Amino acid sequence: MRIATWNMGGGFISSGQKHEYGIEDINYFIHELKSINPDIVCFQEIHVSGKNNQPRIIADSLCFQNVTTYSIANSHLKDGEKLSISIISRFPIVSSKFNILPNPNLTFIWKGEKAFSHDKGFLEAIVDYKGTNIRILSGHMVPFGKFGKSFLDDEFKEIRSQIEKIILHEKMPEIVCADMNFDEKIDKLIPNVFDNDFKFILKEGPTTPEGRKYDKIIASKEWKSVGSEIVKGRTDHFLCFADVELNDK
Repeated sequence: MRIATWNMGGGFISSGQKHEYGIEDINYFIHELKSINPDIVCFQEIHVSGKNNQPRIIADSLCFQNVTTYSIANSHLKDGEKLSISIISRFPIVSSKFNILPNPNLTFIWKGEKAFSHDKGFLEAIVDYKGTNIRILSGHMVPFGKFGKSFLDDEFKEIRSQIEKIILHEKMPEIVCADMNFDEKIDKLIPNVFDNDFKFILKEGPTTPEGRKYDKIIASKEWKSVGSEIVKGRTDHFLCFADVELNDK
């Protein structure tokens, strides 16, 4: 099974200017996803509105019938859009829900205006993978660095604990894909998850043009990792994917 994760930044790409993403082009994302032929894709910062349902557009283009989406907040990238988390799947989605995390209610000045931390969390999908129920989480965390904070600060201890509880809540084969907005090794952030035999399965390397390693893929002990890739491109986060197999029972 090939699972991908992508913070889409609302579907905007660069015109060639470094770190400037002003061209809205959903077809670019569709082309890149078709080129890797995934089975499941987890999205963060994907746009949804009455006229623009990006998860459904992409799913239809990939001939995926299974989509679950949760809209979190008004988009800071384009008026009238909702920033959303989504999972699309080649395999049936049995159920889904959103696991919300505590909002630290931080503020900073962005483009001359006060910006606030959005609600964040994990969209969960139970997927029927060839007769076995598996759990897929697509997550997005607060960019603490933009607020002059570290995710490892004591004041965010409860958020880190809640992440661990969400990931460890179910006992079934599980894969977590997330933009953690955390540049260090993920086991420093949620050590209890790795104490329970989860493993980081994305190859080492930057997942943004700025050299950050924000995007993570981790898997429970039931999965064998057989490869992964970070696909550089014209977006503010790169497309990341991993190939996995269920261990023999």
